[in-house]
Amino acid sequence: MTPNFFTQPRCYVVPHDRIGLRAVLIMHQAITRAFEIIRKEGFALGAALENEITAELENALENRVRNRGEVEGFDNLFFGKVTRGNEVKNFNATKISKKPDLMFYLRRENRHEWDQCQDALFTECKPVDRQHSLRGHYCAVDKDCTGIERFIIGDYAWAMEEAFMIGYVRDGIQIVPDLAKALREPSRRIKLGEPDELVPVESPHPPQSAHVLHRSRHQRLFTWQNGRPATPIDVFHSWHDCSY
Repeated sequence: MTPNFFTQPRCYVVPHDRIGLRAVLIMHQAITRAFEIIRKEGFALGAALENEITAELENALENRVRNRGEVEGFDNLFFGKVTRGNEVKNFNATKISKKPDLMFYLRRENRHEWDQCQDALFTECKPVDRQHSLRGHYCAVDKDCTGIERFIIGDYAWAMEEAFMIGYVRDGIQIVPDLAKALREPSRRIKLGEPDELVPVESPHPPQSAHVLHRSRHQRLFTWQNGRPATPIDVFHSWHDCSY
């Protein structure tokens, strides 16, 4: 039988080119600005649920920040639409309805050998507070597979080498030492891709409501369809005060 669309799935080139730190910092600045707008407009972050905050964040990013001159570089020249809950396939297409919390689509050289549905900064959003522990949600390693682990097993961002975790932070929890300690726990290190130590990647003086952006590097636990083990992924931790 002659291979066709239905009998021969296309094997795309992976990984896609890296996004680069400059683009990552622009997106972190855009998220920070979006939170400032949300607060200014009176949305009660302190009482809001995770999905409510994510919906407000999508709206602010897409309608108030992107291509509005709020953050230099966060415009239609470099970035496409910001989407929430957009369905995508996992690394081997055994799961076809995965829904990352947010996706920042990219506008860059049209590479026909890439899967354009996967050329984005995939973002998982998680509350971080006394009711939502780092070990039970953000860094969970269980059958529900939430948070960082989704990037490690190839559910999200499998074609990319960068991804985002956005923390909705309350109760004074900090990236250092709290997240750093959770990532070091022996019981979860393998399933979280044996992460490197957290590294700050921006100025130590962010806006009062945002934490310093940090990066951790993780090994990934799957093999691409071309037979190669997936390369490590850099996860950037963009945390924001949602107590008020």
